[in-house]
Amino acid sequence: MTKLKLIAELLGHEDRVWQASWDPQGNRLATCSGDRSARIWGPITGDLFFNAQHDEKTSDAQEQATSMDVDQTNSNTWQCLDTIDNAHKRTVRSICFEPTQGKAFATASFDGTTAIWEKEGDDAYECIATLEGHENEAKCVAWSPSGQLVATCGRDKSVWIWESNGEGDFDCISVLMEHTQDVKMVAWHPINDLLVSFSYDDTMRVWKEDDDDWYSAATLTGHTSTVWGGAFSPDGKYLASVSDDRTVRVWAQTGSEGTEDSTEKGFYYRPDTDFKCIAVVPDSIHSRAIYSVSWAGAPEGAPASDLGYLATGCGDNTLRVFKVIASSDPMAQSPLEIKLVHEQHNAHGLSDINCVKWNPKHPGWLATCGDDSVVRIWQLDLE
Repeated sequence: MTKLKLIAELLGHEDRVWQASWDPQGNRLATCSGDRSARIWGPITGDLFFNAQHDEKTSDAQEQATSMDVDQTNSNTWQCLDTIDNAHKRTVRSICFEPTQGKAFATASFDGTTAIWEKEGDDAYECIATLEGHENEAKCVAWSPSGQLVATCGRDKSVWIWESNGEGDFDCISVLMEHTQDVKMVAWHPINDLLVSFSYDDTMRVWKEDDDDWYSAATLTGHTSTVWGGAFSPDGKYLASVSDDRTVRVWAQTGSEGTEDSTEKGFYYRPDTDFKCIAVVPDSIHSRAIYSVSWAGAPEGAPASDLGYLATGCGDNTLRVFKVIASSDPMAQSPLEIKLVHEQHNAHGLSDINCVKWNPKHPGWLATCGDDSVVRIWQLDLE
């Protein structure tokens, strides 16, 4: 039997929490909120926490949230390490750690800017760079696996790519305008400098670089409403996407030569990459829009057919976990089997779940955040 155990509740944000991001070591968690702040959290015992035995706790955040000091949690295992109040002039919509060392992190805001934060030793975090250019709300920021590139997207329908020149200096190297509606999220391939954007225009775009020239290499269609976001499998072979149409779609790269007509697809559209939808979680599973998805790799020693777990956060207040298995039946309709193994109803009370993130280094640990202003830490129990 598979279930999620609630281990800790992190209180302190005073408005909905939009996104969470683990550092590359998996020992700290960054969160951002409508209260214009960013917070860094960590277990009191560091990485020892993830190998210890923990009792499941009963959620009592609603009763304590109004009475607790804002820098505390109702957990005896986690603590707020750093708080940046008024990090931006408006809602902080997205946050992510720099992926190579984790010393810095980036925040994107509805004020249209993206900020890069860094600290030395025990000093407070300082803003070392501000990336400006979006005409209005910035919706997402994502760091490339090499740490050299930062992608941002926004309500102005654009995707911007920035290059780090060291010492807090970032140059914009490309502005991509192929989407016809606002862009909700950007995600990098976990190994290669390949970028995917997810949009209100119901499509996804795959972006590649050729001699410093970024272009749209593929347009992924199939969702019938806003595509809120997506996540690559840890090995980069698959891409999961989630949508307002209540489905989860899994895509695989099937070739390197695009075949579709590029007429009227955009000036920077040069199709040379094929992605195919190979599996769909039907709209009967989720009853409202799916806002977030995260993909965890298979446990160590698992068979090659074990492709790990998907987690989804939804507007129906339910947190879901799916097992992904490669089918051994050559006649199967899909090469993947995606099986619902757990539903955590009212995981954030009666509030939307805005973000789900598996820990990249400690298997089975999941962070979620929602409109209830609370961050929750869960452990996957396979008993």
